[in-house]
Amino acid sequence: MAGRYNWQTQMSSPTSKPRVSTVWISAVGAFAAAFLALVSTLPTYFSMLTHGHSFVRMLAWQLSCWGIWAVVGPWIVRIQSRYGALRLIALGVALTLAQAVISAQMTVWLHPFTPIATYDFRHAWNMNWRLSIAIDPLVFGLLLVAGSFLASYDRARRLELRESHLESELTRAQLDALHLEIQPHFLFNTLNSIAALIRMKDNQGALSMLVGLSEMMRMTLDRSADQLTPLGRELSLVGRYVDLQRARFGDRLDVSYRVDAECEQHSVPTFLLQPIVENALRHGLAPSHRVGHLEVGACLSGERTLRLWVRDDGVGLPAGFDLARDAGTGLRNIASRLERLYGRDATLTVRPNDGAGTVVELTLPATPEAIGIRGVA
Repeated sequence: MAGRYNWQTQMSSPTSKPRVSTVWISAVGAFAAAFLALVSTLPTYFSMLTHGHSFVRMLAWQLSCWGIWAVVGPWIVRIQSRYGALRLIALGVALTLAQAVISAQMTVWLHPFTPIATYDFRHAWNMNWRLSIAIDPLVFGLLLVAGSFLASYDRARRLELRESHLESELTRAQLDALHLEIQPHFLFNTLNSIAALIRMKDNQGALSMLVGLSEMMRMTLDRSADQLTPLGRELSLVGRYVDLQRARFGDRLDVSYRVDAECEQHSVPTFLLQPIVENALRHGLAPSHRVGHLEVGACLSGERTLRLWVRDDGVGLPAGFDLARDAGTGLRNIASRLERLYGRDATLTVRPNDGAGTVVELTLPATPEAIGIRGVA
């Protein structure tokens, strides 16, 4: 297969959508406008009950005045976090003037105080502009506060859902890692190798393999719930796994580690490398009968990017392989976790190795463990 397949993670999940719908905000705004219009109309109407005013006209007039804010309210609530202070002030002034003009025009059209008084636009403007300057900036400010509150609520809900997804994916990764250790071929080969060493009276070798198997399973089960772990610790788990796989491959497995020392203190997602190494051994090297070479590497690319790779010289990728379509559970889980942890700052690439085999390469933000984010922050 020729070509390079790159599956770059993107923040396209539904968790990025607002949790509070615009329809709900509009409904609340319409109810608030109707309530304020009614509350404003009733005292005026009853205080002028003997003047012959029309209650319907007065209510329609108040609805037209308050309804402007009901119409623009959802938009203000949504955009308040995108605009700076100066733009928000300018917007508030513009909306206040617009509301005063519209209110004056609605006064001319509806004549709420007929038959006692009628107005042309100039008189209606003189009657409305002072009230608009007093009330409308307050309404605009309240909408900004509501928008800030809803934005905080949305962020909290998204983080809560994101944490839930990450915990689920971490648990799945832990179970997958444990499954790799107790699957029949791996476990039976390891136990058979231990038994063979005992028969050969190599008690030290048998004890070393038994302790290694126990230690690897303990490391898998005892991993904390943190989403990130130092690369050095991740490599330790991979090393345990590879050492036990040597019982299966014997002299057919040659493993090298090209890891820059400064990389080991950088944080990576927990259980990131083991499923990739397992794929290389199972699908790349196991089908071949010659000596297989496996390379695990890490280096810093600039100051902000950590580059990781697992390279083998096995049978290579199947013809027509497409990462987005053909990836197994392990790679899909890795891609999903990278997306939720790093968004577009992380990439997962699967491509043919030069000559033979496969290279799985990851890039993610370089985060020293000392300042790494624990769990989901």
